[in-house]
Amino acid sequence: MTELSREDSASLAEALRKALQEQYAFASGRKLELANGPGQSPAVSALLSGLGLNGLMLPEIHGGFGGGVGDLQRVQRELGRALVVAPWFDSMLAAQAVLLAGTPGQQCELLPALVEGNLSIALALDAGTALDGAGQVVTAGQENAVWRLKGTRSSVFHAGSVDQLLVPATASDGKVGWFLVPAKQAEVRQRAHRLVDGNWTAELTFDGAQGEYLGSPEIASQATASRLIRLLSIAGRCAEALGAAEAALEMTVQYLRTRKQFGQALGDYQALRHRVAEMYIALEQARSAVELAAEAVQAKDPGEASRRSAQAQLVASEAVTWVLQQAIQLHGGMGMTEELAVGHYYRRMLVLNALTGGVSGALANLFQEEASA
Repeated sequence: MTELSREDSASLAEALRKALQEQYAFASGRKLELANGPGQSPAVSALLSGLGLNGLMLPEIHGGFGGGVGDLQRVQRELGRALVVAPWFDSMLAAQAVLLAGTPGQQCELLPALVEGNLSIALALDAGTALDGAGQVVTAGQENAVWRLKGTRSSVFHAGSVDQLLVPATASDGKVGWFLVPAKQAEVRQRAHRLVDGNWTAELTFDGAQGEYLGSPEIASQATASRLIRLLSIAGRCAEALGAAEAALEMTVQYLRTRKQFGQALGDYQALRHRVAEMYIALEQARSAVELAAEAVQAKDPGEASRRSAQAQLVASEAVTWVLQQAIQLHGGMGMTEELAVGHYYRRMLVLNALTGGVSGALANLFQEEASA
């Protein structure tokens, strides 16, 4: 997996941060997005597309930049700082699935449309996370050479505002394949609800929904792609969490400098200064975890990649959650109000922990890897 040059990647991240500050500030852009209904496409998606980010990790032959996991993390870090509510990250993971497992025809049809912003895809993958229902199975069978899907999938992000769904389903021979399913067809029923971080998610029921097999049932190309997507997902989520923690700590330091008690700034109290110093240490641990998650994506050995990814997830989840908890506490009662972003960062982290499994999920993965070694 290639990377953009350090200068190009830094310039892209800087341009994104500036654009988000101008068009997606917490008191304006984000609050407008939170007022959107479940079927409305977030306006920030057009901003991300306009910056060319839809092609960040795709090769130039499909109109992309040819970036890598480090570039993905820089973008995710900025999106975490801005608390962006959009299906961008899931679409980038879906694009990697198409790139690695799709047929040449599917790649030529789907990837340029993703790059141009004319197509969006939501992941309905069996990630085994706390947000997904245990034991849920989607089955796929052929009727007159047409694939039909039946079953239920819970907690599919942005399902109501995307064009297609990428769904894993079990065929009659017991093999699991990925299927591209048009989201708006009548055979896909959606029951939407909003999570604490403002993101829309939906329970999907497939009642004979028509789907297109990603790749070919005769070619086992999905195992490698599935493993890479899991690693990229952890790497991206860790970077998003880091961005949230950085922004929350900056807000906390500014608050302690300006808020006074008994005529003295809160930041002058030694106990509070020590607490902030501990937060900075935890933040450095989270930065190291983000780098480790990127190394996991590049690792050649699958077992080593899984271990590094689980270790990164463990450290990032624990460190960022703690930093955000301290940020709320140091803001006092104001920390949990809707008017301040610091509480919103913590709510987003709750969802990220549920998506990745958090500390408990990382520990389970580590124990599993050690047992199989």
